[in-house]
Amino acid sequence: MSELRRMNQRELEILLGKVKVARCSVSLRLAGSARMLGQLQVRGLESGVAIQLGGIKQRELLPPAGTRVMLSLLLDEEVVSMDTVLLEPLADGGGRQRLRVLRAAWPVDQLEFHHRDDVRVATPDLPPLGASLILEGQRYPAKLLNLTETGMGLGLHQGLPFQPRGEVMVETLLPGGSALQLVGEVRHWERLEDDPLPVRLGLVLKHLPDEVREQLRRMIQARRIIRSEAIRGE
Repeated sequence: MSELRRMNQRELEILLGKVKVARCSVSLRLAGSARMLGQLQVRGLESGVAIQLGGIKQRELLPPAGTRVMLSLLLDEEVVSMDTVLLEPLADGGGRQRLRVLRAAWPVDQLEFHHRDDVRVATPDLPPLGASLILEGQRYPAKLLNLTETGMGLGLHQGLPFQPRGEVMVETLLPGGSALQLVGEVRHWERLEDDPLPVRLGLVLKHLPDEVREQLRRMIQARRIIRSEAIRGE
């Protein structure tokens, strides 16, 4: 479960200084969008003004100043997220090795802290989450195999009368204790032989409230930054 904390300027300087020294992974997601810039690092601090971010790939199109973003950073066992806005980037020196440095405004709102274990949402390389599928008023046990902000994959022990393009409801309890109730449209289903979850169901999420979509985006961003750090360490 995430925790909101308000930090003063000195506390922020200490936190961001640790991130800079440890060369922790940082990512940016444009507000209201799935687009992310990942594998960034804190390059410098303009105390009370801006956070300088390096590691931008040359092929990346830089978002313009004024773009609202969600900045997330990984420090020890926590992912720290903050809402901020991009400022004018640092001018590069040209030449063969162009320096590309983004500047994010010093955060003034509360920071959101996620523990690593609280964002281990189902993915193909993680254990499935327990879930309930609700169809025509009946509740059936299921396993949530993967989850994105647009769809999910489920595994079931039994076949059910799914209708193509029909809607079902799925309830699950996310790591950290957050309850999630989603409506999905059935796009495909198949039966696997000799599998503990022989019935597989693919859903596209429908009627997703903005606050739920943003919750999923935040969790997915936090999960990606953890996986990015794991890949870097291999």
